Formats: sequence, structure tokens, C-alpha cells
Amino acid sequence: MTLSDKVYNTLKELVAAPGVSGTESENLTSEKIYSILSEIPYFKNNKKNFGMELIEEDPYGRSFVWGVVHGKEQSNNTLILTGHLDVVEVEEFGHLKPVAFNIEECTKRIGELNLDKEALRDLESGKWIFGRGTADMKYGIALDIEMLRELSEDRNFKGNLLFLAVPGEESNSEGMIASVPFLLKLQEERGYDYCGVIVSECCIPDNENDKLKKLYMGTVGKIMPLFFCVGKETHVGESLKGLNPNALVSEINRLLEYNPDFSDQVNDTITPPPTCLKQLDLKELYSVQTPLYAAAYYNILTLSISEDKLMGDLKELSLKAFNNVLDLLKEKRDKFIKKSSDKVQYMEVEPCVMTYEELLMEVKAKVKDFDKYIKDKVELWKKEKMDNQTIAINIVKETYEKYNSKKPMIIVSFIPPYYPHKYLQGIDDKSKRLIDVIDETIELAEKKFNEKLIKEDFFMAISDLSYTGIEGSKNLDHLSSNIVGYDINYKLPLDCLNKLNIPGIVFGGEGKDFHKYTERLNVPYSFNVVPELYKNMIFSLLK
Repeated sequence: MTLSDKVYNTLKELVAAPGVSGTESENLTSEKIYSILSEIPYFKNNKKNFGMELIEEDPYGRSFVWGVVHGKEQSNNTLILTGHLDVVEVEEFGHLKPVAFNIEECTKRIGELNLDKEALRDLESGKWIFGRGTADMKYGIALDIEMLRELSEDRNFKGNLLFLAVPGEESNSEGMIASVPFLLKLQEERGYDYCGVIVSECCIPDNENDKLKKLYMGTVGKIMPLFFCVGKETHVGESLKGLNPNALVSEINRLLEYNPDFSDQVNDTITPPPTCLKQLDLKELYSVQTPLYAAAYYNILTLSISEDKLMGDLKELSLKAFNNVLDLLKEKRDKFIKKSSDKVQYMEVEPCVMTYEELLMEVKAKVKDFDKYIKDKVELWKKEKMDNQTIAINIVKETYEKYNSKKPMIIVSFIPPYYPHKYLQGIDDKSKRLIDVIDETIELAEKKFNEKLIKEDFFMAISDLSYTGIEGSKNLDHLSSNIVGYDINYKLPLDCLNKLNIPGIVFGGEGKDFHKYTERLNVPYSFNVVPELYKNMIFSLLK
């Protein structure tokens, strides 16, 4: 059986184990991967070199799976192959849901659904297979497993090849985050020196005419700012006596939504402008009293900007929004006063913008055992099945309510999840070596397979590469203090990431339409070309 056949057969097995993100079914995929590893002769003889690791306090009891093959020639040099084992749900498959996890049946029947011209053309070509997880990213896991199997048979390399399959990437990357302390533990206990990491995500064509295959030198980051707006309640019959926080949050949205000033750029890569993911006020029941609180959080993608710089820009925008609302309110009051025969009373407001870190420091200085108070609250909210974002909003609310001043304000913070950006710049020996091997691989792809493989700066779909180290000089204390719920409901091992900082890339097969019913994988490139390129990279890095 050829290597390509082995990858295909393993892919079929993995796709058949659904593993829908954020459900207990992810355990089916973890168990399947563990079962496949356990049948590899090397692991039968080296049972301490593979396993399943339970994620602490995970509501679904999920585990990540790992395995390491030691080369015949001993060395601390260790290369990591990793990918995520979870997939998104399949509701959009309609009547084909029962076959969404069966590659051959799904490919045979996908034409029963409404396909766009590109998907139809790919189907008719016979060069693409369909099904949930084919591209995103059971193929990458299958590839990694078969690399382990292949190299375990002769072990003709120097160092160690470490495989890691993680759950939860499609939710909050719980699996990769949980694996970080584990990687550090292996480093400390076994002396592993991580020379690089390859995330086996598929490349994505830019358009239907894009024939180039891509290898990504980094991954985009993601940060979610939360604006918690505090107003001043009043009866709706005396609206001018108060300040509606919805006015504040609306003005923030006007200034930030689609604002290209918050697009980050490195070379020719630019992130899309921010967009609001949720906007709400916190008034639970109807009454004729205006709301006291309103909030909104946004998706911002990053390539190079520091979190400190971004926080400064967000504070500046918040202050502008506050002043704009007050100016507009004054204008409307003056207009109303001219129309009214009654004496109009209204409240004078001074604009106030604080970071969550600033608010928290003041509260903790005056409130004894505030951390315990919040932790107890969080435990209750978890039992109510609140998501991390809602919990974060509630934490800010509780913190503000312990604050002495009850004046209107905007509190700016970051909320989970947080994805650091990463970019392979070649500023150290490990990075330089990885770049040299990448260049060798690109040359091999063209010479042996006539494939034009190019380097792109960033994988723009977010990946677990973010959690293979913190690059650059970051004020981790400042960052963690502004992530609401950090180390309470959101476990992010920043210190461990800072210690690891492994150079890495995103490189795999070719796929299209991630998260759609037309998700598909290019067969010739993914099965005939990429495995050989992987072998070359591994042997080049482990010699």
C-alpha cells in the first residue's frame, strides 16, 4: 500500500468519527486517533511515548492525543506536527446530513444539493472529495499520523517527531491551550528542544482561478475588545435627566464598525476592518426606566500591532465617542428647550474612560477578597451554561458595582478568546533553519511535481499556531490584567507560551469551502504531493 493510500484510508476513518466542536462527540475522534496510534508497532513497544491527556475542568471531558517517535540517533531536537480533530456541525447539509461524515457517499451524492459553478466543476473533475472534515482538518491529522507510522518503521532520523491532535479549535482552542503546559512539561522532563512546529491546515485558494499552492509563514491573531458602557438611569418621561448607555454603545459602533484605521498590515497582507459580534443592554425586564448598562464586543484581527498600542487606540476612540454623544445630547437639549415652555432640568456629565485593569486595581484596593467573590460568581454562571463572553460582561458589571464612583463611564477591556499573531521572521537560528527548509521544499515541489508552491505571510483563517509561543516583547502582566476573567473562567497559559515560543508554519493539502456543505479536498495534490514534501521537511529538520 502506498503512502497516499494510507493517508486516504486514515482520513476516511477519521471523517467517520464526527467530532463536532463543543460537544462530547469530539471524544469519538480522540478515541479513534488513539486507537489508530495504538496499532502502530512502534507504539505497541513504546507505550510511554503516546497517550490521551484529559483537559482539566472541561465540560465535555475532552482530551488531546499525542505520540512521539524517537529517531535512531539520539538528539533533543524535536519537531512538532499538530492539528485539530474537531469539526463544525452539519445542519446545512440538509437531507444529506446522514452521509456528511462518509467521504465516498458524500462525494457521490453532493450533487443533489445546490452547488455553485466552482463546486460543480470540481465535483465533475473527479479530483476533489467532499465531506465534513475532509479539508478542515481531518486530512491534516491523517497526514500527521501516517508520517509517524512511516518514520517509525526505520527511524532513520536524528531527534524526535512529536504528534499532537487537539480538540476545540472551532470553539475556543481549548485543546491547544491545554497542551501548552504539557509541551513545556515534556521539554523539562525529557529535554526536548523544539526546533519547529507544522500545523497541517490546508491551504485555501484566493479564487477559482488560483492554481498556486501556499505555505503560510504565520497566522493572524484575534483580539476581542469589550466596551462596557455605564449611563445614568431616569424615567422615560424625564429622558434629559439621564444618560442612556445605548447612545454610548451606538456611537462606539458608528466609529469602530468597518473602520480601516483598525486594519493591521504586514507587507501586502491586510486584515479586514473590525466588526461587532454582539451589542446589547443589560436591562432584563420591561419598565419605563432607561437602562443603566450597555455593552458591545468586536472582532479585531492582528498581524503586528501590540495589545498596548491597540488598547490606547480603543481608549481614544471611546473618549471621542463619549464626547460626541455629549455634544449631540447638548445640541438636542438646546433644541428641545427652545420648544418647551417648561423649565428643563438635566444632568451634567463629564466623559470618563477606564481600562478594566484600572478599574480592577481600584476595586481590589478597597474590597477585601474581591478575587474570591468573582470566582464564586463565575462558578454559578458556569452552572447556568453561560458562554465565556457573557461571563466576561457580568464580571465587568460586578466589578463596576463594587467601584465607589457611580458616574457614567466607558470601561474598555479584552474578552476571550485571545489569539496572538505569529510570524516567522528568521531572526534566530531555529527560525532561519526552518526558512531554509521551506525554501528547499518549494524548490522540490517545482522540480519533482511541477507544483508552484509559494510562501504567504499569514494564514488568515485563525489557527492553533497562535498557541505555540508569544513572540516579540509583550507586557504579559498588562495583557492578562485586561483580559476579563483571565485565569478564572479563561485559562490562558501566557507564561508557558512565553517560555516555549516555537517557530512554526501552516502547511498542508489544498481545501475549499471550510464550514460549508461544499467543503472539499484536492486529491492529487493532497495525497500525491504533500506527503512527499512533508517527508523531505521532516528529514531536513531532523538530521
